[in-house]
Amino acid sequence: MKKSNDFDNIIYKYYKENNQVPQKITEAIWDVELKSKKKKISYFTNVKKVAITIISIISITTGIVFAKDISEFIKSIFNDSEGVDTATRNGYVYTVPEKIYSESDNTKTSITDLLMDDYTLDLNMIALFEEDIDVTGIEKINIPDIIITDDMNNILFSMNDETIKKYCQEKNLDYNNINKINTAASIFIAKANLNNMAFTYNLSTSENKFPKSKKIYIKFNTIQLEGNEKKYTITGNWENSISVPEKFYNRKSILYNVINCNNKNVYTDSIKAEVYETGMKFEMYMYWGDYKTAIEEMEEIRNKSILDGQLIKQEESYVENEYGEKFYPSQSSDTDGGYGIGSDGILIKYETFNLTKFDATDKLKVVFKTINDEEIIIELAR
Repeated sequence: MKKSNDFDNIIYKYYKENNQVPQKITEAIWDVELKSKKKKISYFTNVKKVAITIISIISITTGIVFAKDISEFIKSIFNDSEGVDTATRNGYVYTVPEKIYSESDNTKTSITDLLMDDYTLDLNMIALFEEDIDVTGIEKINIPDIIITDDMNNILFSMNDETIKKYCQEKNLDYNNINKINTAASIFIAKANLNNMAFTYNLSTSENKFPKSKKIYIKFNTIQLEGNEKKYTITGNWENSISVPEKFYNRKSILYNVINCNNKNVYTDSIKAEVYETGMKFEMYMYWGDYKTAIEEMEEIRNKSILDGQLIKQEESYVENEYGEKFYPSQSSDTDGGYGIGSDGILIKYETFNLTKFDATDKLKVVFKTINDEEIIIELAR
């Protein structure tokens, strides 16, 4: 099973073969601070993905990640989840049988496909522009004022605070108490030819879950296009919506309990293991040891190889089902996995694996490889 896309592998190969890491990148990787409940942890790492992200940001100046010439549903540089691919192959996707267009300024938009679970929301859309707009060769699309909401007035995604305030005014909602999901997003072009474009919005959340929405609304006023020495800015007023199928809003994840662990320093009562339609979330706390010693050990090893200087090696971690199939970390975003260690020596490890409900068995085995090449093995059961 693939662990990352080709772009990731290029950067990964560089870091594996080149021990000299630019100082600014090194500092950025090791100075990342954990958010929310992880704020007290003073050391964090998802080394491969953070390194890739930092390199990529050098050449990507907008707030949204772009990719081009991708023909499969829901794949992008930072959200190439095998779990999503597994879900779609098993029919966990909805294709709108009859397109309903929103038209403004001679441009039509429509939602064509939807996938939604607790942590993933993906939307395929198409846009039909007026004839004098040729999108052939366009590589970037940005919709800066987009707002995605649901039938319960949850804000599933918006990057624009003014847009959110306007939405609250229109709906007579309290801006300070609105339920806004902490969502990461990427948008990419799947196809662009003549005046037709197909693009995908990838939304994901790790801190909280997507609600069990029954209808989703998309509203925006600006479409920005760039590529092939062309730039277009189209303004209008587009409002698209889609009724969410029952299989999405009646979804239910599978919770697992610990039945055995080979490492006595792991706080087994802290372990959370949840399998859903497109992946598996895992979290645990353990006593690692003296903080200063751990940091010195990491520093010594990462001076030789930055990817080997991880207390828990993400690339060698996996979850295994009862059929002996191994599923590796998703790494579809820098919040999908990593670890942190506090000054008290307590380490938190959290990971998103590509195992889905379609791969799950009654028992699972999670394996982590440490910096000392020791294995932490945690056995789980429904």
